[in-house]
Amino acid sequence: MPSGLIIGITGFTGSALARRLAAAGWDVRGIDEHEDAAPELDELGVAIELADVGDPDELEDLGRDGDHVFYVMRSVSDTEDDMERRTIRGVMNVVEALHGTEIASFTYGSTMAVYGSGSRDTLTEESPSAPNTLLGRLNLETEQYLQEQHEAEGLPARIVRAGTVYGPGGGTLESLRGGNLRLIGGGKHPTSRIHVEDAAAILEAVALRGRSGELYLAVDDHPAPAGEYLGYLAAQVGARSPRSSPKFLVQGLVKLHEGFTRVTRTRASISSSLFGLVTGSYPTSNEKVRRELGVELRYPTYVEGAATLLTPEEDEG
Repeated sequence: MPSGLIIGITGFTGSALARRLAAAGWDVRGIDEHEDAAPELDELGVAIELADVGDPDELEDLGRDGDHVFYVMRSVSDTEDDMERRTIRGVMNVVEALHGTEIASFTYGSTMAVYGSGSRDTLTEESPSAPNTLLGRLNLETEQYLQEQHEAEGLPARIVRAGTVYGPGGGTLESLRGGNLRLIGGGKHPTSRIHVEDAAAILEAVALRGRSGELYLAVDDHPAPAGEYLGYLAAQVGARSPRSSPKFLVQGLVKLHEGFTRVTRTRASISSSLFGLVTGSYPTSNEKVRRELGVELRYPTYVEGAATLLTPEEDEG
């Protein structure tokens, strides 16, 4: 029976991964800073401990021989310090805590932010990185650190850069119905998404069948602009499509808001890093995970994925 250790286990992606692995008979445990999905996972026999990845003292006795380790901490909308703590600093602390443990794999969940503003052309694992936000720079620094650990110490590290992860549970439909969403600059740039269940499937495949030192992209088959995606969801629930706000205006407000939150040491509702992801152009190929890992997506486009969102009891993330 495989054993999985999930860092960030109660988050959106982490809890979906835990459910998938538990259903497949894995021995699953993990750590996180919040108890968001803890009661639900506890019913599945998943062991959860609260711990701060930024504090090495809280990571003692973390790993076991044979563990497949998944690092999927949330970081996009954090403060600058939290963003660093949950990316490079946290990964370094976890790797140090695992020193001397013969783990089977270490899979790091990165983002499209490493591509900066993106490209009009299709992005692949070979496309150059050009981060232009703090998150992008931290993601890339973390990826490079893991690559160095792989080459120097034999760490079985793999990188998964995921598109926008969506699925039941995040509140987008509620925001659509309430008219609280805005498209930035018309939402015209293509971006790649991945349903949270397919993201979990790709993470599992990378851990079991991926190659150490390799990068894999987790996206579906159909890059689509935010305006198209949100317009489709709005039509399904009888809501009005989101209105558009000028990009330069939103960018200015983001900078002002970040300055205020930096002084008050509070969390920004939208950061420059999130703004960069929302406005970037990320048409991305999943050919490598299909060809090399044999992954078949359950939700190849947002149309199939939307069906999981449109129930009275559930909402979308």
